[in-house]
Amino acid sequence: MEILNEDDRISKWASFFICIMLASVGGFLEAFTYLLKGGVFCNAQTGNFAMLAIYFINKEYQQAIYYILPILAYMVGISCTIYIPKWLSKLSVLHWETVFVFCEIILLFLLAFVPSTLPNGITNVPISFICAMQYNTFRKANGIPLATTFCTNNLRQAVIHFCTGVEQKKQESKIKSLYYVSVILFFVIGAGIGTFLIQLVQEKAILFCCLVLLPVLFILFLSDIKN
Repeated sequence: MEILNEDDRISKWASFFICIMLASVGGFLEAFTYLLKGGVFCNAQTGNFAMLAIYFINKEYQQAIYYILPILAYMVGISCTIYIPKWLSKLSVLHWETVFVFCEIILLFLLAFVPSTLPNGITNVPISFICAMQYNTFRKANGIPLATTFCTNNLRQAVIHFCTGVEQKKQESKIKSLYYVSVILFFVIGAGIGTFLIQLVQEKAILFCCLVLLPVLFILFLSDIKN
């Protein structure tokens, strides 16, 4: 969904709530795969490309292949967000965003019970897949472009809008800057909560994401059946 409150499907506050909840899940998953699953970043692939090059140059080819898997999963996830919504629109009254969040909850729930003795890729690949779809599905909120699975561009936009707001005395730019800062803050909160819960319950910590996504699913589902 490019604009979460498109055609007034949901209110601006509900759109903002969905945005920060997704950002907290994004932060949690970043901490989860890094701390528990071999130091891999599944939310965005910049670090994985760098590690791929490092291991390849050092002739550690087996380890290099380890980083190729989440990259490929990310590519497949982006592709799915292009084709599945077109197919789904012909078959269901539910929007793709609602179906995706439901599937995300189910998949994350199942990952909580993957034994830690199994290869990390069994968890990292699905999470890369999920993050790619979340990133390319929820790309705007209230007309503001954003990312809910990483912070680099959000930080850039926060600084740009803040400077514009101060220099040109534009209140709208200042509000947009605060919007981006809020998304970054909840991403950090999600990562922090993830770190804490991982220390307590290891893989089961990912169930936190399921709880966070339930109200998001509820809001999206209600908007679908009302329209």
